[in-house]
Formats: sequence, C-alpha cells, structure tokens
Amino acid sequence: MCVKMARLSIFFHGGVGEIGGNKFLINDEESNVRLYLDFGKNFNISRKYYEFPFTYPESIEELISIGAIPDLPSIYTSFKKEDFRKGISVEKEKETNLNAVIISHAHLDHYGHISLLNRRVPIYAGECAINIISAMNSLIYSKPSPEFFYDGLNLIPFRTGKKIYIESRVSEIEIDPIHVDHSVPGAYGFILHTSVGAIAYTGDFRMHGPQSSMTEDFIRSLEKEDIKILLTEGTHINYSGTLSEQDVFYKLLDLVKQARRGLVIVDFSRSDIDRFSTVLKTAVETNRILVISPKRYRILRAILSSSGIRTSNIDLESENIMILNESKRRLSTGEKEVLQEIPDDKKITFDDIKRNPDQYIFTVVFGGIKEIRNLKPPPGSIFILSSSEPVNEEREISFEKLLNWLEHFGVASYHIHSSGHATPLDIKSLIERSDPEIIVPIHTEHPKLFRRFIGNYKWFIPASIDSRLDIE
Repeated sequence: MCVKMARLSIFFHGGVGEIGGNKFLINDEESNVRLYLDFGKNFNISRKYYEFPFTYPESIEELISIGAIPDLPSIYTSFKKEDFRKGISVEKEKETNLNAVIISHAHLDHYGHISLLNRRVPIYAGECAINIISAMNSLIYSKPSPEFFYDGLNLIPFRTGKKIYIESRVSEIEIDPIHVDHSVPGAYGFILHTSVGAIAYTGDFRMHGPQSSMTEDFIRSLEKEDIKILLTEGTHINYSGTLSEQDVFYKLLDLVKQARRGLVIVDFSRSDIDRFSTVLKTAVETNRILVISPKRYRILRAILSSSGIRTSNIDLESENIMILNESKRRLSTGEKEVLQEIPDDKKITFDDIKRNPDQYIFTVVFGGIKEIRNLKPPPGSIFILSSSEPVNEEREISFEKLLNWLEHFGVASYHIHSSGHATPLDIKSLIERSDPEIIVPIHTEHPKLFRRFIGNYKWFIPASIDSRLDIE
C-alpha cells in the first residue's frame, strides 16, 4: 500500500485561538525547507507559571515542559548562562534542521522567543525591527533567564522589494516581504512561493493608520498572486475602535488645553513612533515639555536611525523634549549610554517636574505606577491611557491598582487610542481582494466569528497548539 505524503505542512505552535505567541512552522517536503513565520512569546502560557518581574523561566527544557515552546530540541541553542557571560562561538553550536525564521515585526509576541534559538539559524527581520530588538537588548539590566539572551543571534535584514531566498540542500523557497502599517514601524507581511503555491502571511496590519498606503501595497501584491493559503490576523474581528491617529491628536490636544493646571501623564508603547509624534505635537501646541525615559529615548533613536522608515519629522533634540534622569536607580547599559551622551540641560528629575507640573507631559508605559508614586501629581492632573485597554485578568488587576493610585492623588483618567490592528471590515476587504483558496484565522480569540463574519470561503481553523494543516 502506498501512502501519499503531504507536499507541505503548516504546524501551528502558537497564535491559535489567542492573540500573540505566533509560531508557524512551514515544512515544504519538496524543497526540503523548514522555516518559522515568527517565533513570538506566548504571554497566556507565561502568565500561568511566572509572575514578572519576580519569577522567570529557568531553562529551555522548562519552557518545553509547560508547552510555551514546541518540543523540537534541535532548533534551540545549546548554550547556557555561563556561556553567554564568557562569549559564545557559533562553531560550537550543534547542527539544526531549521533553515530560517522570518520575523514580521518587533513586538515580543512575534519575536520574543528568538532568544532561545540555535545560533546557526538565520533570522530574517526588517532593518528597523533588528534595530529595535538590539535596543531592547541593551535595556535589559539583568539576564536571569534564557528568554533574555539575545547575544550571538544570526540576524539578517531585509526590505520591501528585496526577495528572501531560504535554501536547503535540495532546493529553495522564495519569499516576498512587503511592508504593512502597524503600531510599530518596520512591520511586514509575506508571500511565500512554495511547492504547493503561494502562501500569504499578513503579520499584524491596519488600514486606518498614518501609513495605510503601505498596507495597500501589500494587498495589491496579494491581488497579483494565486493565493493558496492565507494566514491572517483577526485581533479585532469581534470589536474595533474607529479612531485614526489624526483623531487621537485632536482629542489629546483638546484635553491638554483644558487641563490648564496640573500634570498630564500619557501611557503608550515605547516603540509606537506614530503616537510619539502625536504626543510631541500636542506638547508643542500647548507649550508643555514632553518628558521621556532613557529607555524610550534609546528605542526611538534606534527607530529613527533605520533607513526607509516613514515618520513625521521628529527631532529628539527638540527643546520640547527632556530626558528623565533617575540617577539613583540601577540602570541598564543602554540607559547609562543615553544619560552619558545627552547634555545636562536636556535632563530632568522628578523634583524638577514636581515644582512646575503644569509645564510638562510625562510619558509612561504599562501604567507607570512607580513613576506616578514618585511624582505625586497634584489634584486636577490627568492620566491618558493611549494604548490598548487591559485584556486579561492580570492586566486588569494591575490597572485597578493604577486607578486606585490615580484616585488617591485626585487624577482623572481618559482612554484615547488608535489601534494597530485592522477593523473587521478592513480584514474582510483584504480577504476578498486576495481571494485565497484556504483561509487560516490566527492571532485572534474569535476564529468562529471570523469565519461567520467573512463567509463563503474554505477555512482551516486550528483547534489547538500543535494543530497541523497538510497540503498535497
């Protein structure tokens, strides 16, 4: 009896029935190429076993045992903590049958576990993403876990218009990276030319952002192909806001103008260059100084140093920007470098801000409870959450504590945000225009709604982590 083998298989090792943790293994039997699309950290699993920043994974074996990463020992590094302290030699790394990892963008739920990979594995990422990853690595003060060891990775940059060729000893797969708009710059979607036809992966994308034309470029590229399989994100397939970045600017400006007295605190991601531009414009328009941490400055500088990044004209040396100087705190290498490089007249302390709070907009990330307690903002100050609302129990508990501190100090809170993810109708438009043979909903908690909303296509909905799609 002859058993017909699948010509290509996709293994779903993350991003299934959840938002993030994307790990999709493409195994093309004909070309003998094995590659991952993204290799992100699964925060849902991590929260079940660890309490950041108090407990961390101790080993790769431990992460395998709890299901945080696939049980494929050959793809991981053999180096231990002591090896990283001494410096590593790739020649001493074991052989691996993984040909490549392709990273869509620099968010931890898409790249966070590349730290665990065998240093022989080529990791392809956009130039900006590599700069962000390097900046983030410099900002880690302590490395108690293999999740934090990014040293020695084989990072290879790519750009739109430059094909990627993933070779095996038998053949190769050709990949077209095409830029998309997202809440971090340097984000990409991909078209893989495999033995069964074209496979498209959207990464994370949106159509309502300042660089929506980039996503349009990606969709037009899809229209030109006969797409066999489409792996598409659906983060907001069940619920979506409608604000554009311009809407965020007008609402922020109106709020800050009304808040004539007191401090303005704005919470948003350090890598969201669009939101930074919006908050900076608000500071300029309202004659306030924008205060950023050394960490935010380091990441922004890494983004702005990347070629081909479309941003508003942002000058980090602007007189409307000052850097927080927390000299009493233990600092990472990256923070020390920032504070050594910038002149003293660009630095500001908590005490400086407390003396004249109505002159500043202070930026935080993940609530900034520690900074808010240090600042003791006067009654009448406002806090603006300009990132996603808490979406899980752990973040809700943390956010509740933040609200308690804001109430304690007499600070009112607002939520003004433009999402980095596509709306339901924009996802539907991408699918209809690309017209794939098979749709695979990933990076979503609502795959069934996804299928019902979009309608008449052939679907493959991964049932769980380790689901597998075979194509003959």
